[in-house]
Amino acid sequence: MELNDQNNLIRNSFIKMLLKKGKKSIAENLYNNILIELRKKTKQKPLFILIKTIDILAPKLKLINVPVSKRRTRKKKNKYFLMFLNKEKQVKDAVNWLLSFSRKRKTNFLKNILNEILGTFNNKSKSIVKRDDTYIEIQKLRYNIKFNSTVNLLDKEEDFSTFSQKKKNKYLLFKK
Repeated sequence: MELNDQNNLIRNSFIKMLLKKGKKSIAENLYNNILIELRKKTKQKPLFILIKTIDILAPKLKLINVPVSKRRTRKKKNKYFLMFLNKEKQVKDAVNWLLSFSRKRKTNFLKNILNEILGTFNNKSKSIVKRDDTYIEIQKLRYNIKFNSTVNLLDKEEDFSTFSQKKKNKYLLFKK
């Protein structure tokens, strides 16, 4: 049941992000074509690949910068607040990153989105770099974050298991 709910969530968010000028049927056809092409390329279940890709890419945390006018204190330092994202927001951000980086490529959109999905599945795409950069930004600003105890969740090695080797080395250098 949970897998079906996750599938519907991913499908709906993909179709909403693919919409242009309210053409929902075109977006649905494009989503179905993506699944068909994934099936042809990988010889695996396309929904499994898509769900796994979204799980790899989905950010769990987000930093919020509070503007000066809304703060009560008048310190010069910016205040950052750490926010845990719910599943819907995680999926929305992951799909947004996938589609934005696939639109930046030069060839056919269907090929671009397939290459981006497969690259993310193999931890080699630009959207993975974007996800790594957000976590490294959280690490850099960890002393300015309001809830420091929650940032310690990122100190575990298992949270960085999906990072590329370059980003891991960069993080370890920063930590020293």
